[in-house]
Amino acid sequence: MKNFQNKVALITGAGSGIGRALAEELSDQGCSLALVDWNNESLQETKEIVRKKNISVSTHAFDISDRDKIKELPQKVLDLHNQIDIVINNAGISVIGSVDEVSEADWNWGLDILLSSVIQMSTEFLPHLQERKEAVLVNVSSIFGLFSVPKQSIYNVGKFGVKAFTESLSLEMEMTGSPVEVYCVFPGHIGTNIYNSSRFKSFDPETASFFGKAPNKEEAGMVFKNNAPTSASKAAKVILKNIKKKNKRILIGYDARFYDLMSRLFPKNFLKIIWILPFFRDLFSFKKEK
Repeated sequence: MKNFQNKVALITGAGSGIGRALAEELSDQGCSLALVDWNNESLQETKEIVRKKNISVSTHAFDISDRDKIKELPQKVLDLHNQIDIVINNAGISVIGSVDEVSEADWNWGLDILLSSVIQMSTEFLPHLQERKEAVLVNVSSIFGLFSVPKQSIYNVGKFGVKAFTESLSLEMEMTGSPVEVYCVFPGHIGTNIYNSSRFKSFDPETASFFGKAPNKEEAGMVFKNNAPTSASKAAKVILKNIKKKNKRILIGYDARFYDLMSRLFPKNFLKIIWILPFFRDLFSFKKEK
C-alpha cells in the first residue's frame, strides 16, 4: 500500500506510545481512524490531537481481552466509516516476574492481551480486509519475540506467538493471491509507558538495568521511557515507510537490528552478547532516533 489517503485504519493501543504516534502519522497522510484503547481518557486525548485533520475519527474504549467486544467491532467500524483498509494490532502489556513467581491468572491475563486478542482481531477483520482492492494487516511483536530474557516469560511467549501467527498468515495470503498484505513489526527499545504500566511480581534492579539503571520500579519506568534510543514517533514513521516498500518484516531501532543479527550468528552465547549494548549505552550517550 503506497498511499494511505482516503483509507480507514483501526489501531489498538491508540491511547499512547506507538499507537498514538501511528494515529498522528496516518492522520497527516489523510487516513481516517478507528482508535481502540482500554483507557478512555488517553483515547480521547489522541482523538483531540488528530481530530482537526480532514478525516473521520471514531473511538472504541474497551479491554481487548473482551472477546464479545472484538466480535462486535468490525460492524461498528463499518457502520461509522463504511470501509476498513488497515488493521494495526499494537496494544500490549507486560508481566515482570520469574516463572515461579507468575500465576496461572497472570499467564491467562497476559496471553489474552498479547496473543489471543491479536489472533481474534486478525481473524475477525480478515474477511472485510479481503473485500478491499488493497489492504494491510500489521501485528506488532517485539525484539523479545526474537529472543528471550529472564523475568519476561509471559511477554516472550506472547510476542513469539505473534511472530509465528503473523508469518504463517502472511504466507497464506501470498499463496492465495489475497489483496491483504500482512506485516510483522519488531520494535526495539522504544520510549513508551509499557514498562511503567507493567504488572510486577517482583523488581530486580540488575535485570532492569538492561534498559538503564534504576533503584525501584517507578524510576525504572521513567528511565525506560526517557533513555530509549528510539521515540514512538520514529517507530511509527518506520512502520509506515516499510509498508509503502512492502517489507513484511519490520525491525525498529539499531538495537533491534543488532540483536536480530547477533541471535542468528551466536545463538549459544547470545545471553552474554545482549549486555553489550547496555554496556556501551552506559559509557556513551546515544542520540535518540526521533
